[in-house]
Amino acid sequence: MNQKLVESLAQIIRSLSDEERQWLEREIQKSSISTQVDDLKHRLKEFEEKYQMPSEHFHQRFQAGELGDMMDFFEWNAYYEMLAATQVKAS
Repeated sequence: MNQKLVESLAQIIRSLSDEERQWLEREIQKSSISTQVDDLKHRLKEFEEKYQMPSEHFHQRFQAGELGDMMDFFEWNAYYEMLAATQVKAS
């Protein structure tokens, strides 16, 4: 980003009312969460395709100790739980 654009944006933000700033912060937060959700879904889809199993089914089986302790499974589980937490935060 060039410096003039950043300075212009900073000036605009400073001129906003408290209500407008709060609205802007909420919109930025929503956009950030949406980006996180999309990224996590993409990562989950890669595991689902690799192991031919939906993430929900994987998570149940992994939590029950049916799948072993491959590093991929720990990573997949972490992404699944991160997605669940992010979706709760979004609602």
